[in-house]
This record gives sequence, C-alpha cells and structure tokens, in this order.
Amino acid sequence: MAGYHPLASEAEAIEQASHLTELDTLTQTIAARQLIIRDDRTPFLWRQFEGKPCWEVNFDGVSLRLRSAISGFRDKYVRRFSVLLDGTTGQLIRIVSPFEGQDPDFRPQPSGAAAEAQLRGQDEIYEGLPPHPPRLTFLAALDVELTQGIGSPFLAKEIYASYVTHSRAGASPRAVWVITLNGLPPMPVDGPFGDTVPAWQRNHMRNVVDDATGRNLFGTNSPQP
Repeated sequence: MAGYHPLASEAEAIEQASHLTELDTLTQTIAARQLIIRDDRTPFLWRQFEGKPCWEVNFDGVSLRLRSAISGFRDKYVRRFSVLLDGTTGQLIRIVSPFEGQDPDFRPQPSGAAAEAQLRGQDEIYEGLPPHPPRLTFLAALDVELTQGIGSPFLAKEIYASYVTHSRAGASPRAVWVITLNGLPPMPVDGPFGDTVPAWQRNHMRNVVDDATGRNLFGTNSPQP
C-alpha cells in the first residue's frame, strides 16, 4: 500500500479512505467534506485529535461482505461508515459506523478520558498513530475479527475502529487495528448471579488485531461505557 501524504482535495481524501478500508467495494455512494474534530473518544490520543482539521469520508448504504463469511450470508444492517483522515498527513484517525436506532441497552462509547483511565488500570496504552499505512485494510481486519475474535461484526449495531501503535503489559509497541463492536447480543455471564449483570455491560467487545501478523491478539469488554 502506498505511503501517507497530505490530502489536498475531496478526490484525494476519497482515494485514501478507499485504499485504507476497501469500503468502496461495497458502495458507490461516497462523499467527503472537511471538518474540525470535536469530542474524539480515542483513548490516549483524544487530546491531540481535538480541534484538528481533517477529512471525513462517508461511505453510505454499506452492507458488510467479508471473505470468511458463509457463502451467501447477508448483513442485516445497512450502514454508514465515516472515515476520518488527518488532512496534513493523510493518516487514519478513526472509522465509525454509528448506531442511529433505538435500543434501551445501547450505550455510546465512553469519553476518551474515561476510556484511557480504564485501560491504564489494565496496563494497556495507545502510544500514537503508526507512521506507515496498515498492511491489512479495514475490511481485512474485520475478517480477522470474524474468524479469530470475540463477537461478529455482522451482529454489531455500531462499529468503531482505530489503527494505532499499541502496547500491553510492557510489551514492545506494535501497529494494531483496535475494533470495537457495540450493540452485540449480550454475552452470557457464568455464575449464580450472572443474569443480574446489565445487558449494556455485556453487549460490546473490543478486539485488537496485529497488523503485521494478521492475528487477533485479544478481546475484552473494556473500556465500559
């Protein structure tokens, strides 16, 4: 995949977002606009993103198709994916497919500060944005999550993804895809009081995919909303 570069036009932003995600293979309804980032929720990185000019590339009318899915399987959701790119560097900031329906058990992503505090307590850090584009496209990383991760992208009402430099428990930093599936069917909880755990604490999963190896490193329902 070609390296990062400044994005001078709508056409360049769409081309970059398409290269990074492959979402252009699932829809022809694509548009881009310039905006200023507000209320970013990426743990550890939200401060540097807040107020930054960027390109938002929207892919509308997307029904997911993944290579490892059962033949003929159809995504029951029609989704919008918004891809945010740093206009100066062309780096990927985040990908969001928001949930716009009604679900009493659905909770939005926690604030960047709240998520950061939870992850620090688990010795997990996002150290920054990798200097080079990912080897895996977003759809390829979703496919890894489908086959190796916890939770199915097809069952998620909302999908939130970042490509970051990540470390855990003192391990060497590595480039990873962090993909959160929100609005999943609630995960079962073992034990005599498992059914007392609220559904909103059990209906989301964050998987971390190693970009170099294509291996799902771990899945967790932290951070909590």
